[in-house]
Amino acid sequence: MKLSTRITLAVIAVLLIPAVVGLQKTIDPARKQFQPGRGVGSVMTDVGSSPVVLPSQFVAGTVIGLQEVVAGLLWVRTDEFFHSGNYEAIVPMVRMITWLDPHMVDVYSVGAWHLDYNFVDSGQRADHRYFVPAVKFLEEGIANNPTIFDLYFDLAFVHYYLKAGDFVKAEKYMRQAAKHNPPTYVYREIAHALEKQGRVDDAIKQWHNCIDMGNAALAINPKDTGAINHVEVSKRNLDSTLIRKVERAGLASHPKDMEFEANFKRLGPRQFLISGKMNVPDGARVFLTLTDESYKEPTLKNFSWNVDMDATALWETQIHGISINKGEFHRKYDLSKDMKQYPFKKDKYILTMWFDPRCAPIAAQDVTGWMGEGITDKRYLDTSVPGVRMVKKVITLSRRDIL
Repeated sequence: MKLSTRITLAVIAVLLIPAVVGLQKTIDPARKQFQPGRGVGSVMTDVGSSPVVLPSQFVAGTVIGLQEVVAGLLWVRTDEFFHSGNYEAIVPMVRMITWLDPHMVDVYSVGAWHLDYNFVDSGQRADHRYFVPAVKFLEEGIANNPTIFDLYFDLAFVHYYLKAGDFVKAEKYMRQAAKHNPPTYVYREIAHALEKQGRVDDAIKQWHNCIDMGNAALAINPKDTGAINHVEVSKRNLDSTLIRKVERAGLASHPKDMEFEANFKRLGPRQFLISGKMNVPDGARVFLTLTDESYKEPTLKNFSWNVDMDATALWETQIHGISINKGEFHRKYDLSKDMKQYPFKKDKYILTMWFDPRCAPIAAQDVTGWMGEGITDKRYLDTSVPGVRMVKKVITLSRRDIL
């Protein structure tokens, strides 16, 4: 190509830039958010003190309509933050990425997991204040990708089932996932969520549905290993559920006294011991929360990682509960290194310690029943959740008791 031709083409390209930018502004009204110093172009994190700035070359890409390309590059950069342990920079990065490309499903999934699990204290306890933002982030991802099963199931299993122990919402989103051609394990998890709610007959029906689904696939392809495994796993779970239903049928007629006791003992500033006893098989867990007296879960209409940094919410539930061994439990807490996560700025605190049979292992449920129908307690029986019998002790503490 002649030099004069190259020069002419370069001039034409330069002259076209204003038209491209103007056209992009028309077709992408969100463009201004990515200009340097505005919107997400300069985001001050709420989980740290350093701003995360969208580099000028990335901004240029968004101006001319290359949002998806920029989003991919930022995702690579975010992965570097993960590996370097720079967790506080990750949240604004995933926020920028999902604004640029709202169809990057993995970003929503990883970002929500990061919020819910990665901000931890010196004892590796997650910061519960970020649970609601994690949920809202996934809800936004679902709204932007309504026909993809992954985010429905992430919300159902990773956050509601495993973290919150909210099996009703877990089932709800699992069923939403099931509408979008998911893997077979989604259908099996629906059965587990039903059983956790004490809806044993519904769980049995779901296991039959799983078996029928697998057999239908095998009728088409008898060598379908996925269908073979699905049928075998479903049959084993069905059989064990039927056995448990028979064996636990009489628990309500002779409930067992849990003889529950739980105590708080101050060991020093921000240090304390939780101990107690309960008449239940080994492997069960006692849950614990320690929060400001006025603490309530935040209500968010849309995703935001703004949390009340003055709030205290120590949350030890599900697999993080305190294990029971030979009828006793105990755990020492040292929060002296965790001023940011547990500021303890209020005057009064509520310490709640309880046992929820819905979350107990099978051996413990053989004594308690699915919903606690086999338990009682002279002092601490709690029936505040309809249909569930728990044991719970609540203690009000002052700031002086903790500090």
